[in-house]
Amino acid sequence: MNADLEAAEAAAGIRVESGDILLVRNGARTYRSVHGGTTMAERTVPGLHPETLRWLHERDIAVLGGDADSDTWPSPVPGLHPIHLGTLVAMGVLQLDNLALDELAVVCAELGRWEFQLSIAPLRLEKGTGSPVNPIAVL
Repeated sequence: MNADLEAAEAAAGIRVESGDILLVRNGARTYRSVHGGTTMAERTVPGLHPETLRWLHERDIAVLGGDADSDTWPSPVPGLHPIHLGTLVAMGVLQLDNLALDELAVVCAELGRWEFQLSIAPLRLEKGTGSPVNPIAVL
């Protein structure tokens, strides 16, 4: 929800602005490693609620990443992934799914710093719509 995103901003002492990369760590990756679940039918996944699309649009982010795929599952909009559709298709926001953010969060907390340079180099795939990446955070 928007209030959660704004509370996270306040806690970190930052404001998400135009052109930023927004990484949302909701614990899905850690939960999955502890409790299992290998298919979407076997688990629920936390993510952003569709009402956050307006907030993301107003902040004009360039990239959205998370430790899941940014959409909640099961979807609150049956048959659709509203965050993916709203950001990728409607806003042109790039997506980074299933990131390993736990170690980054620990380092950020230790340094008390939540802004950093993020380098992302996707493979050049002819007619490709996605690519594995190895994002590198430089603090």
